[in-house]
Amino acid sequence: MRARSYPRTWRRGAVVEPHVLQRLRTVEVLRDGAGIEVVHASDSLDALMTWMRGQDRSSWPHLLLIEMLPLAYGERERSAVAALRKAGVRVMLVSSLTPRGAARSLMGAEFDGVVSKADTEETLLAAVAEVLVGEEYVTELARAAVAPDPRMPQLSLQEAKVFELYVAGKPIGAVAESIGVKEDTARKYLTRVKKKYIALGRQANSKLDLARLAWEDGLLG
Repeated sequence: MRARSYPRTWRRGAVVEPHVLQRLRTVEVLRDGAGIEVVHASDSLDALMTWMRGQDRSSWPHLLLIEMLPLAYGERERSAVAALRKAGVRVMLVSSLTPRGAARSLMGAEFDGVVSKADTEETLLAAVAEVLVGEEYVTELARAAVAPDPRMPQLSLQEAKVFELYVAGKPIGAVAESIGVKEDTARKYLTRVKKKYIALGRQANSKLDLARLAWEDGLLG
């Protein structure tokens, strides 16, 4: 793989990816395909932020490639990404973009680029090239992964979280605890999900109905 050439000021990168093998390969692609020195690689945004607080700004990355699962992207993570971009770090999301409903919220978030994990390494490098010169870049596969489906209701992030956790087998009390709300609030979110599906002419009365809908719509990763 031939390394691309970038201005000397764009030489450092960081990778946040929870899966070890994918993290190691992303580091290799940036190093060998883009000639970027990866100064930090870890499994979480918290780990990156902790590392950066202990470093001089001259050691900070110019580019961050991050896998952010849609259901884990809350206000805390959103604030951290905003702070990084304000500090001059270009932030690219490299994600499986599932579940589809929750992934749509990521497309509206403040990232400099979005790449699907179904994209090729060449596409990733093309996105890196655009982002490093100040352009925003969203790949075609990333757009397609979250394209609106007329048979799918538009769920809020909290509704999507409740839906995904509930059909995955968690009781509603555990769902509420997982997303930090009261049980009654979680029930309200679930009721809204059901009503939105029913409004589209799709049966959504039982837990089995919801599990079937989630499977049909690819809402479970």
